[in-house]
Amino acid sequence: MSFYLPVYIWFLWMYPMEQTGVTPLQSLFIVIAAWVGFPVLQTFVMLILPLGLKLFGRVWVREKINTTVFNIFYLPILTACLYVIVEWAQSWFLSGLTWAKLSLTQYTNLFFIQSLSLFGTYFVSFIIIFINSAIALYILNKLNKSELIIPVSKNNLLILCVILLYFANSYFGYFRIEYYDYIDKPSETQKINAQIVQGNVSSYEKWADDAITVSLNKYKSLSEKYKDENTNITVWPETAIPTNIDYGSSLYSNICEFAEKNNLTVFTGAFYDSGDSEYNAIMAFDKNYDFIQPYCKRHLVPFGEYLPMENVLKSIFPFVANISLFDSLLTPGENSNIMSVNGINYGGLVCFDSIFPELARKSVNDGADILIITTNDSWFRDSPAVYQHNAQAVLRAVENNRYVVRSANTGISSFISPTGDIIKQSDALQTEVLSAEVGVVKDKTVYTVFGDFMLYLAWIFIVICIIWLIRIRINKKI
Repeated sequence: MSFYLPVYIWFLWMYPMEQTGVTPLQSLFIVIAAWVGFPVLQTFVMLILPLGLKLFGRVWVREKINTTVFNIFYLPILTACLYVIVEWAQSWFLSGLTWAKLSLTQYTNLFFIQSLSLFGTYFVSFIIIFINSAIALYILNKLNKSELIIPVSKNNLLILCVILLYFANSYFGYFRIEYYDYIDKPSETQKINAQIVQGNVSSYEKWADDAITVSLNKYKSLSEKYKDENTNITVWPETAIPTNIDYGSSLYSNICEFAEKNNLTVFTGAFYDSGDSEYNAIMAFDKNYDFIQPYCKRHLVPFGEYLPMENVLKSIFPFVANISLFDSLLTPGENSNIMSVNGINYGGLVCFDSIFPELARKSVNDGADILIITTNDSWFRDSPAVYQHNAQAVLRAVENNRYVVRSANTGISSFISPTGDIIKQSDALQTEVLSAEVGVVKDKTVYTVFGDFMLYLAWIFIVICIIWLIRIRINKKI
């Protein structure tokens, strides 16, 4: 609770939620319930850690092996593996909320996070927990408060390994960044000129009666005003056009005409109706008027885009039915739907999608050369949430060795390099247009190809502990 209450304090910035149709009192109940409730739920998941330590902590603790080298590392490794499994459980528990993975805390420490390209976010979390657990065990031994009797020489070996692990991870990051800077040259890498338009249209304005016309005109005007002759694409944020855009409709033709006039491709957040279902999507419009299959958001936001346990919640709290902004509940997309324009493959992520590493990884494995993220963070105003959400995009860039073009409604918009460097970034609650050169990258990382290898190792270690525990219990009975 002490960890998650400060992390989720941004829920309070959502008050008063006037645009959802709830009363101020109902809104107050909702934001406080979310702020306190999510930490409570995460605490139940976190019980994996103390219960696991209680169950497995003494598996290999016997007097005759108390001085073995392995014994020194057992508890830090066990703790780190259990924490990795906690983070994995959070990714699917109650539809998944992996907002506060430990790796996110290091998003500005570029040397440290380059190993994401090898083993993903779980590996960085493993290192953080292992280092802190080892230091804690070292201090306990120094104070003679540990149950284990560890000689000074072995205790010093533990802290030496911590130092070596930290610097080995950081040196890998240093060399990866140096190598990338060396090969990332215009002569070596195809480049495009991209533009991000942050229209600063709040959630309170987005659903007004004239919002479609006003929003479209604003984004077209800003794009045209700040583009130059070399601009290849412009990216507008999530639901920048807050309506369905049907192929062949006047609205569809309007945006294509704008793309043709300015010789660029427009990527915008909008709704897409396939005939059977409605999706929160990224749609692409080019000067050829061709229909490009939209990217449809794969991980919808609970309460905003769908109601989890709908019947139960409505029976207890009828007013929660008003929380969804849309007339009908949306359908999650089923695949990565790579958008191919002029020989370049663009992978999409919409808002909540970007906190799930496996979605970006799937897009890159399906051929994405550049990742486009559209989001509407205006719900959170200038709260910690907008900065935490942007930090997620940094991790996705490093994991998959891709440039990220992130367009947010009211901030934060950013260009991010494959090494996690934020090339340009907007301020929150401002109207801004950013332009930058981004590379078309084809190479895949170890993580992109093989996935969460650290998670697999953590599970193997825990299974071994379970087998060893069963063996000990059987031997005791014998």
